[in-house]
Formats: sequence, structure tokens, C-alpha cells
Amino acid sequence: MKSELIYDFETLSQNRNKGAVVSLAIMKYDPDKFPSDQPYTFLELVGMCRTIKFNVEEQVKKYKRTISKDTLAWWEKQGAAAQKQLAPSKDDQSIDKLYQFLIDTATNTEIGKVFTRGNTFDPIFLESVLADVKQTDPFSWWKIRDTRSYIEGLSFGSDLKNTFMPPECERDFIHHDPAHDIALDVMRMQTLIREII
Repeated sequence: MKSELIYDFETLSQNRNKGAVVSLAIMKYDPDKFPSDQPYTFLELVGMCRTIKFNVEEQVKKYKRTISKDTLAWWEKQGAAAQKQLAPSKDDQSIDKLYQFLIDTATNTEIGKVFTRGNTFDPIFLESVLADVKQTDPFSWWKIRDTRSYIEGLSFGSDLKNTFMPPECERDFIHHDPAHDIALDVMRMQTLIREII
């Protein structure tokens, strides 16, 4: 079986074509492990994530990416753990490092599917950010999937929402931390697969 990837942006705008991006988390995982005797744990998945934090000031000045007042106001209402990723850091990277970051994550394995939470958001951000640095999306369009549809398909006919929280994730989950967000979606998929098989 091929490995799968999942990624998630945190942003400062909902403008997918020119909004500034704060960070991105990405993870490669093995879906064959979902029904196994040793399925993933939430913290194991969080530890498998790779995260890159971006220089927002450079994006605004050099690449004319924008910040939305509404999105900033939304961030102000989030928890301190989520808000801390907005603080500039000496480790913040230029968006011109994004392409190699993605390639480094996807190497040494054949990638079967690439998931995001919603395909009208993160993949469009990815394409627009990469276009600013004269790169293209390294993931073939026919491999792109979204977790909302996957979860709703697997839970068809039930009252389960695509935002459900598997019990083993509740204690450690940090809202709007991109590594936690993608780990949670993988846990949701794993939980449903284990119920079905």
C-alpha cells in the first residue's frame, strides 16, 4: 500500500489567492496501520508531523500577500496555545522554502493520496503561495482528497459530524495548531475505519 499525506495551513486571511500564511503542518502516514493491532495514537501522529512557520512580514512586503482584519479578530478569540504561533520568530521561513519542505516530506515513498480538510481552501493556498515563488504544486491533482467528505462518507446514515472528537484525543488536542489539526483528522479516519472493518 502507498503512503498517504495530509497537510494544513494556518492563515491570516480567507483570501486563498493572496492571503498571508502563518504555518503549515504536513504528515506522511500508512493507512494500513488503521485496522492493525497497533493503530496510531494521537500523540504519535502529532510527533510524526513536520511544521514550517512563515515570515509574514516578508509575504506582505515582498509578495503583496494580505492580512484580513476579520481573520485577525478571529485569532484574538482563540486560545493562548493557538495564538502563540502568530508571534514572529527568528526561525520564521520565507515562503520560498515551502516547495523543498514539501518535497523533503514526500521523498522515499510512493504517495497514494493527499488529504486536506477541504479542497477549496488549503490546496488553493498551496498553489497561490507556490506561484509567488515560481513553483508548482508537487502533488498531482488526481491524488487530492478531503477529510470532510471521507468522514461523512464513512459515517453516512449516522448523526456523526465530520468534526467529531475521538475520546483519546480530547486531553491533548490544541485547537488551530496545524500539527494537531491534521493528527486529529487522521485519528477520525482511523476511528471510522476500525468501526467498519
